[in-house]
Amino acid sequence: MGFKGIDIYSGTLITDWNAIKNAGVEAVYIKATEGLTYVNTLTDTFYKAAKALGLKVGFYHFAARNIPAQEYQHFIDTISKYHQDLKPVLDYEVANPDMSFVAQFMALNANLLLYAAHNVADQSNLPKNKIWIAEPGANSNNTKGYAGLQHSWTGRIPGMTGDVDVDLFSSDVLIDSNNVVLTASAITQPVQQGDPSVRIIQLQLNTLLKKGLIVDSFNGPVTTAAIKEFQGIMGLAQDGIWGTKTAGAVGDIYSRPVDGVPYPHYEYATRYIQMRVGATIDGTFDNGTKVAVQNWQARHGLVADGVVGAVTWSKMLDENV
Repeated sequence: MGFKGIDIYSGTLITDWNAIKNAGVEAVYIKATEGLTYVNTLTDTFYKAAKALGLKVGFYHFAARNIPAQEYQHFIDTISKYHQDLKPVLDYEVANPDMSFVAQFMALNANLLLYAAHNVADQSNLPKNKIWIAEPGANSNNTKGYAGLQHSWTGRIPGMTGDVDVDLFSSDVLIDSNNVVLTASAITQPVQQGDPSVRIIQLQLNTLLKKGLIVDSFNGPVTTAAIKEFQGIMGLAQDGIWGTKTAGAVGDIYSRPVDGVPYPHYEYATRYIQMRVGATIDGTFDNGTKVAVQNWQARHGLVADGVVGAVTWSKMLDENV
């Protein structure tokens, strides 16, 4: 069981909000943002109309391919002025998913839910109660343990024109007193123990630092120490909090930019490279860093050109070397 909902965007045509409520709709998810700059100009209009009728309201962000922390901040800055009844959602819809983007974005706020089809959701390592699954044609009477079930893309709702996304939501989408407060500064709060987002952070630290942390979803002293270690390498305040700057540094590294003396400057990526190759960690890719990279490449059977491109990045991040 659950309660009926719809999700809407700027192209949704609404003629009668009262008719929508009378059709049994209790919850409305509004597309608020996309990428780094887009804001739905109807967000405020939709929000006020739905709230005036006592409907539960929440927002979702449609992902592009940028640094996850920057997209997240754009989303939170946009929606933080609204009182929200439903947890914020990352809408990730791609044929060839970058699961590191999903992991980084979701790690920024313990309140986040993921909207996705099975090609993404099944790889996310998230529990069902943190997933709003897209499954058109599914039984509309049971969420199957998911936070939400989008069972139709071509539904018909009185008061709405054309095809409508129709959903069934469980109580897992509701914001209550036990949830992280959603504000523009939410990502500066410590990650809560036992939260699935801690598991994602632990996985990232294992990839980056080759630590072999126990992935148990608990933000204990060993995980906090690893966060501080990573922050120190990045030249950030070592407060043990997985905030915007820390997540942004991870995003810079995971973007795998071509890095070398004649290439554009990527401080966090360079710092990571310097740590891995044993160079002085200062965020500047100079000739000393180039020599250290060449030596590291030679030791690992790579072309020793002193440039960190796709092959070298793969060796650094994808292999436990």
